Amino acid sequence: MGAAISEVKNQIERIDGAKEKEQEIKEALENMRLMASDQLEAFNQRIRNRDADTHLIPISKILSSFEYIQCTTSSANTIGPGIKDAVKDFSTGPVADGIANLASSVIGKLLGESSGSRQLQTRYIISIDPLGGISRLDALFFVYNFSSEGLMKTAKSVVAACVVKSSADVREVDDNTLRVLVNQCFETSPLDLRKAIYGELNDALFNSKDPAYKASLQAARESQRTALATFAAPRAITHTAEPEPEA
Repeated sequence: MGAAISEVKNQIERIDGAKEKEQEIKEALENMRLMASDQLEAFNQRIRNRDADTHLIPISKILSSFEYIQCTTSSANTIGPGIKDAVKDFSTGPVADGIANLASSVIGKLLGESSGSRQLQTRYIISIDPLGGISRLDALFFVYNFSSEGLMKTAKSVVAACVVKSSADVREVDDNTLRVLVNQCFETSPLDLRKAIYGELNDALFNSKDPAYKASLQAARESQRTALATFAAPRAITHTAEPEPEA
């Protein structure tokens, strides 16, 4: 990875002495995009490596992922809102608002760093779905702010984001861990929103461990299975002959 970044920097430095070479600028931008893509790939591999996951809320299965790479001509946070909309597809309600705030805040901060800087942040978040399922969202945000004058006429930064959604294994998560986790994951959100997020997650976590709740789910499944079997059972079709009209 270090060698790849060094080569990109050398290529950008050559562009300053030959600003008219549009093809070299395109190649430099493509190399920056590939460098961002490599960061996302390494991030995905780390999540899949259980040996590197010992201090996080453990996961059961990886369910889906989202990747975003873009070169931008502005140092303003015009990319944050776009990432917010995409990230919100992974969750709903207060948790989604917290995730959106985090994405916008991190990208805005990284874009404000000095030119020539390479910034990377990783976060992970606990979320719930409409059925009460608890998931873990791992997020990576990467920004490289260009320093080349020739290149900055075409783009100022390359921005990349990756979110991986997994089902969380919450068997050993206690109330205190959940409170600390919510406060840490959604530190950019107002206190009232953090409390709402905690409330939703606590309800989902309690239900996932409550034997009575599990029993009610099992009973509902059995009832649905019986209803389906009854509906699917073959039925004899009978026809009743209509009386013939009298002559």
